[in-house]
Amino acid sequence: MDIREELKQKRIFFDGGMGSMLQERGLLPGELPELWNLSHPETVKEIHLEYLRAGADVVTANTFGANRFKYKKEEGYSLESIVTAGVSLARAAVQEAGHGYAALDLGPTGRLLAPYGDLEFEDAISLYREVVEAGVEAGADLILIETMSDTYETKAAVLAAKEACSLPVFVTVTFDERGKLLTGGSPASVAAMLEGLGVDVLGMNCGLGPAQMREILQELLAVSSIPVMVNPNAGLPRSENGETVYDIDAEEFAAIMEEIVDMGARIAGGCCGTTPEHI
Repeated sequence: MDIREELKQKRIFFDGGMGSMLQERGLLPGELPELWNLSHPETVKEIHLEYLRAGADVVTANTFGANRFKYKKEEGYSLESIVTAGVSLARAAVQEAGHGYAALDLGPTGRLLAPYGDLEFEDAISLYREVVEAGVEAGADLILIETMSDTYETKAAVLAAKEACSLPVFVTVTFDERGKLLTGGSPASVAAMLEGLGVDVLGMNCGLGPAQMREILQELLAVSSIPVMVNPNAGLPRSENGETVYDIDAEEFAAIMEEIVDMGARIAGGCCGTTPEHI
């Protein structure tokens, strides 16, 4: 079933953090997590399976940072092979679990778009399009564009997805505690842009814990005519003995997320610091 049809019938639950789960299994500081699709495929697949067994309907492929800036052919990396492996592992987990969807995961490029930076808009579209094409070829069920803090870059990613395929497109941006994007956008302006671009789901992820997202969610729900998605961090991060830890455990996270779903969020999941226990 197309996830858009299923969404008309029930709430959809996403998985939680991938990077923090990989760190628990030995990912080193500074190591590119997407390389584990090739070097530790069974570990990546097992993380997907843990989320599916915990009740997630969607697992996001380990492709968040996969783009040509990070994976250059001359350095021995094939972007296509990394994306293909990432989506294939998510699909394999879905097949083994007997339920769920595999999402191609697209994150920010790490570069500012012109005129503030040196990345031209058309080049950004091209960059995202190569990842989408590889992900679609590998069997992705939907496109998740997440952790976006610049509406211009978000628009480039959405246009790339729309031009390259007809899969569902879900988009989540990252607000600060004032309810603003890094580039100053508000919930209302984000919703207007994304609905205008024809995305299927819009929402927010990362940056904040679930408690801090409630007020922003009210604003999004007031102006959105499409389903709204909320994937918070496990509270706010802090450093403890040189490690990043989060201040909300699985039970408290679930309790606040129940409130968020009752407010009207149709899709719920987790981001940094969340685990299968949280989901």
